[in-house]
Amino acid sequence: MGSSRKAKASGTAKKDLSPGQRVAIGLAVIAMGIGVVALGVDALANKADKFAAGEFAALPVGMVFAFGGALLALPRSFARMRSLMAALMITALALTADWIAFGPGESSLWSGFSLNSVRGPLQTGHMLGRVLFGIGAVLADLLALWAWVRFVVSLGGAAATAPRR
Repeated sequence: MGSSRKAKASGTAKKDLSPGQRVAIGLAVIAMGIGVVALGVDALANKADKFAAGEFAALPVGMVFAFGGALLALPRSFARMRSLMAALMITALALTADWIAFGPGESSLWSGFSLNSVRGPLQTGHMLGRVLFGIGAVLADLLALWAWVRFVVSLGGAAATAPRR
């Protein structure tokens, strides 16, 4: 008996989305991402220091959703374009982590933590937040670099396999 028959018999059959469903869901996620970016831009319009505002983080977060929706909506046969959307999505995610870790402003993790009220060079909430987000940001940056290398290699690979005239 084949594995698909076994899965159907046990009631755990995996149902893939149809191409139309993938496009519909992808377009909805793209619209949501664009909406988040638009809300972030609107919230930043009246801010004096736009890069220090907390609303600035909404921009790359919205881009993560928009590029993820595009990745879902694109057919699997568009491998290079899907690779580009994946690299852009991971880069936007890395930018979010970078902004939280290394950007201006306060970024303490636990405002209710008892050691957070310690003043001086070792403000634990602020330092712990920066260190933890810094580690995550560096890992996200490395993942984005890997995605871009894969994308560039896929471009070169396609050119290398093209027939010569």
